[in-house]
Order: sequence, then structure tokens, then C-alpha cells
Amino acid sequence: MFLNQTHKKEVRNLIIRSASGIVFLSVMLACILGGAIPYACLMLFILIGMMYEFYKLTLGKKNYLQKTIGTATGIICWLAFFPPLACNNSFTSLLVIAFVLWIALLIQQLYQKNEQTFAAIAYTLLGFMYIALPLSLMNMIAYNFENEYDGKLLLGLFIILWCSDVGAYVFGMAFGQKGKHKLFPGISPKKSWEGFAGGLLLALCTGYLMSCFGFIAYGAVHALIISGLIAVFGVFGDLVESMLKRSAGVKDSGKIMPGHGGLLDRFDAALIALPAVWCYIFMINELNL
Repeated sequence: MFLNQTHKKEVRNLIIRSASGIVFLSVMLACILGGAIPYACLMLFILIGMMYEFYKLTLGKKNYLQKTIGTATGIICWLAFFPPLACNNSFTSLLVIAFVLWIALLIQQLYQKNEQTFAAIAYTLLGFMYIALPLSLMNMIAYNFENEYDGKLLLGLFIILWCSDVGAYVFGMAFGQKGKHKLFPGISPKKSWEGFAGGLLLALCTGYLMSCFGFIAYGAVHALIISGLIAVFGVFGDLVESMLKRSAGVKDSGKIMPGHGGLLDRFDAALIALPAVWCYIFMINELNL
């Protein structure tokens, strides 16, 4: 039986999405497990790409100075939290440069006649806080407390996050589409409590396996708590980005990943979930739990 045009399009989109996903996973695995330099190159590329997409959605096609200073400050922040640089005077020097850039931006905005100049400054700062700071904290996960690079923990957390997405998608499609248990209908109509439950369940199972295989070296109980944090805060991260896209009137944040959208679409959950996990890991290390 021949496929009609709609089915052909769906099959073609599935093939494109699958191929794009395989390339994405391959690059992530290779860079995170490849050592500090491939990891740094990957994360800086992601940071620049995400900030470009964010500023395009919020500041539009103009406001080049704000975009440049915001992105430059984000890069500086990431480098300041990169342990090989944070262990010496580079940390202070980078923060001074970032401060000077922001003062220059504020002074420059005084000479603008646009009534929305302060809103532009606010969006510039929001891009820094929403993207650069969370990605900078991921350095604290990729490096242990002895400032030695070990990408296993970060990779394990990403695997839990990806599995949580898969569980939410499968359970949502199977049980949540026809039901009335919508999670946040005003922001993301397709999300359901059934999907959330499926994502949480698969995240917990994956977290336990990550503990068994040594990716999370804090014991099974802490691994399960970490997995729960990823599942819960990952949903909030996804919803925040959905709110951003809804306010901008777009479906995807970009087109860099065929079938998946932009980098913000791929890492939205991680922007809130992984900093929450870092706070928990910091707490259990400080309290020797």
C-alpha cells in the first residue's frame, strides 16, 4: 500500500530527526569523554549558539552592541568558572573585563533615543543570567572538587535528562494526549501529568543504573534524588523556554538541528535542572552526607 503525502512527510521528518539526534549524541559523547579541551570547545559553542538564539528572540535583528556585550560577558563568565583559569588571577581579571563591558553598555544606552533602551538592557542581562550562569555552573560538575576533569558525572546527568525526555514523550503520547490531565495548558498544551510521571519513572530507573555503572559516585539513594531533581526541574526548564518562544511567537528557537530546532530547544531543561543538581551535590559534599 502506497503512502500518501502526509505519511511520506512524517516518515521523512522522522528520518531527519533521528539522523540529527544521532549526530548530536555522538558529538556530545565524544566531546565530554574526550577531555577538558574538547569539553570546553563544545560548551563554548553551545553557549554562543544559545545566547545568539536568545537575543534573536528577545532583541530582534538589531541591537548589535547589546548582543555582542551580552555574549562576550557570557563567554567571560564561563571562562571565569572554568577551573584551570579560576585557580589563578585570571578569575579576577575576567570579572573586571566583564564589569567594564557592562558599564560601557549602560553609558552607551544613555545616548540612544529609543524608548525601549532599558528593556534592551534587561534582555541583555537576562540572557547572561538565563544561559551563561547555568552553563558556567556545569564546569563545577565536569570538574571534581580537586579541580580534575572527569566528564562521567556530567554525561550521566545528561543521560538521565535525555531519558526523562524520552519517558515523558512516550507516556505522554500513549496516555496523555486524549486525557484531561494537562500539566501547563496555557504554556505547553501537549504536556500532561501522564508524560511527567513517565519521565520521572524513567529518570529514576536511569539514575539507578548510572549509580551502578559508576557515573554517579554518591550512592544509589543520592542518585535517585538527583534523578528526581533532574526530572522535576527539567520540566520547569522546558516550560520556561516554551514561555519564551510563545512570547516571541515562534515554534523553535533556531534551525541548527534539523528536526529538533535550535540549541535552546535541546538544552532548555538543562539550564535549570543541572544547576539544581549542582546545588544538591555541593550540599552533600559540604555536609559529608
